[in-house]
Amino acid sequence: MSETVREIGEFGLIDRLQAVLREEMGQRARIILGIGDDAAIWRPAEGTSSVITTDTLVEGVHFRRDWTDWRSLGHKMLAVNLSDIAGMGAKPVLATVTLSLAGDELVTDLEEIYRGVAALAEPHDVEIAGGDIVRTPGPLTLTVTAIGEGLRLLRRSGARVGDRIAVSGTLGASAAGLRLLSGENPHLRQAATADLLIAAHLRPNPRIALGQMLAREGATAAMDLSDGLLGDLPKLLAASGVAARIETERVPVLPAVHALFPDIWQALTMRGGEDYELLVTLPASDADRIVADARKIGATLTVIGEIVSQEDGEPLLTIIEPDGRLVGVEPGAWDHFR
Repeated sequence: MSETVREIGEFGLIDRLQAVLREEMGQRARIILGIGDDAAIWRPAEGTSSVITTDTLVEGVHFRRDWTDWRSLGHKMLAVNLSDIAGMGAKPVLATVTLSLAGDELVTDLEEIYRGVAALAEPHDVEIAGGDIVRTPGPLTLTVTAIGEGLRLLRRSGARVGDRIAVSGTLGASAAGLRLLSGENPHLRQAATADLLIAAHLRPNPRIALGQMLAREGATAAMDLSDGLLGDLPKLLAASGVAARIETERVPVLPAVHALFPDIWQALTMRGGEDYELLVTLPASDADRIVADARKIGATLTVIGEIVSQEDGEPLLTIIEPDGRLVGVEPGAWDHFR
């Protein structure tokens, strides 16, 4: 039987987790000092600006042990941070991990978390440079801080009137996967496409290469989609001082979301959240070229609307329905305290 954290202690656990990282990944050339000292040291690339982001996953709020395997949990805890860095058009460089543990966790389970972290970090050249382990009465809490860098960084505040609005990938699959995991409709878990949607929720794919390409090729604003299209787009609009119109028919949705959730697919797509795709604005004159460039790197961008001027008394965000009607919508994002 596997040992618990309490049995091997904090420093024994650090040794075991560090061994996992050594086994799965090599030392990065620009990391001068990683795990084992008071702090990590890295050498920023010449001429770049650094970005930093942090996210916390709390058991019972962001994940449940009976819904996820440990390796997928490790993947997701890093992926949500790398997605933030992708939304800035930056290259992720290093990350630190903080584990808040009760002590009865199995060491082998925590090693699996680190294998999930390493499997995502390795292809993106991200060093896990340290972190912290603390005791908590519960629940299990996982925090990642990630650092990236770039020559030209994207912000939410650059959208201009006339820009085209685009999203990467498809929307709504993660929210649909969460519905399947919740067991509200157990018969849907037997569908051939159920695992595809569940994987979208448990193992999101941060669009790192796409974010860097968008920064290079002249995107005007960007952010990652974690709180749903109708939650995140208004944040970008407010930061840029503009409004938007989007066409519901152009929002990319997997057929599986339509098929398994025919009554609520649009709510899942527009407000579901945890897509971890990119929301971006593109100059109208360059939009077609940038969409084509995305395909060249194996990504997809879909233009779904246009930035318009913000007029007094007019809604910040308007949806163009399939029949041509214009409908002002109430922005809606996930709020941890509502």
